[in-house]
Amino acid sequence: MNKLYLLFVIPVLVGGCLDFGDDEVTTSPTKAQVDRCRSAMYLKSSADIDPLGYMLFDSGIDGSIWFKFKSKSSDLTEIFDTKVVDVSKFQDGFTHYEKKELKWWDVKGKKFYGGQVSLPNVRYMNVGVEKTDQGYLVYIYWYEM
Repeated sequence: MNKLYLLFVIPVLVGGCLDFGDDEVTTSPTKAQVDRCRSAMYLKSSADIDPLGYMLFDSGIDGSIWFKFKSKSSDLTEIFDTKVVDVSKFQDGFTHYEKKELKWWDVKGKKFYGGQVSLPNVRYMNVGVEKTDQGYLVYIYWYEM
């Protein structure tokens, strides 16, 4: 038998499933969770963000994050790092995937201003934005492949 093959098969047989990370869900994200979103989603550190919901799926090979927040910013360029996230490409009529188990991820039937963004390192995010009287309500689904 090929020795290289054994290097991959034996640890799985002996150790069982691989442990990738933990899953987290909250409607009161911590500073560390918000900071993780700021970094992964290219949100400016100076952006005014009031987090409303956070779900991290990190127990599989590829991670994903659902993040909802409101912002009093008057312009999307105040929220996103525009060197990476080109908000000028966003369009009306964008729809998000439902996540029925997340009550705060209330996207069913909504049409957003937004779009899909390709990020460095084979990562992506779907951004949906609702304009409110107080600023923006932002829904981001971030994932890696």
